[in-house]
Amino acid sequence: MHVNTIMPKYIRYTCDDEFYFERKKPVRRFKVVITDREYDNIDNELTVLKRINADVYDYQCKNEEDVIKVAKDCDALIIQYAKITKRVIDSLDNCKIIAKYATGIDGIDLRAATERNIYVTNVNDYCSDEVSTHALALLLQMSRRVRELYTWTIKGKWYKYNKEMPITSLKKSIVGVIGFGRISKMYIDKLKPLCDEIWVYSKFTHNEAIEEYGVKAKEFDEVVSCADYISIHAPLTEETRYLFNRDVFKKMKSSSYIINVARGALINEEDLIWALNEKEIAGAALDVLEQEPPCEENPLLKMDNVIVTPHAAWYSTVSQKRLQTAVAEDVVRVLSGRLPENLVNMDVLKNE
Repeated sequence: MHVNTIMPKYIRYTCDDEFYFERKKPVRRFKVVITDREYDNIDNELTVLKRINADVYDYQCKNEEDVIKVAKDCDALIIQYAKITKRVIDSLDNCKIIAKYATGIDGIDLRAATERNIYVTNVNDYCSDEVSTHALALLLQMSRRVRELYTWTIKGKWYKYNKEMPITSLKKSIVGVIGFGRISKMYIDKLKPLCDEIWVYSKFTHNEAIEEYGVKAKEFDEVVSCADYISIHAPLTEETRYLFNRDVFKKMKSSSYIINVARGALINEEDLIWALNEKEIAGAALDVLEQEPPCEENPLLKMDNVIVTPHAAWYSTVSQKRLQTAVAEDVVRVLSGRLPENLVNMDVLKNE
């Protein structure tokens, strides 16, 4: 296990990409543990965390045993993909906050954290524009069949694409949207000039609010059975896990496409592969998968009617800086005796 550790005897400062060290004063310093991350450095976090008495321990560990070893005595825990189970939470002696580099908080036992009076935070406003734009890009690729036309061209073909590769009008198609949160709304805003029929299903929003947004509120089965394109923007919960499965794919039009920029497990991947092979649906565009990164043998990577991007919808240089900074800022708030800005487990406030 690779470990970058800031030694407890020193304070780490960041200035012009160089690190400066100063002897620690004889007071207890906060211990902040980063279990795992995919970013090249933690300069953004260090810039924020140097405001408080913090030693930052930067690891790359994701499994339960390793997290328990490195985090047992931490005051704050910053995570990306590590699973924070009840067993992990019960092992934390001093932890006051678990901050996640993400919008979704699947993988954290919220109930266990709340029972231990630990704040759980996410970053819910850092990549809405990027994700909604990525979803639109995937929709445009599917509707205009850009990849297929490119392949057609480099193979020396120029004519007859209109006979062998029919393309329908996006303007006259039905685009179904599953979910009605911040990202969904931004996606809809970008889509409105391009499509006349936008249907939305949301279990958590009244139909009146959806209709007031200038789109049509529909039931799930109606969206599934009628939409030409379905774009998923829902959170992953036990209730939504495998929301799209074999039974749902059977209800979809054989000419329809599915787009997922939310969470991989919203789609039963095995059932999706079956639906594509059996031509129950026409294609899929996926930025998220059940297993990430996927194994090389994953059939989805070999299908001409499937596009897979590497969970990159969230990314821009701006959104990454916002993500890393916001997580650290909530840690500073909590360790300074204040409430976090992006609190997820609101019930923890009842314990105070």
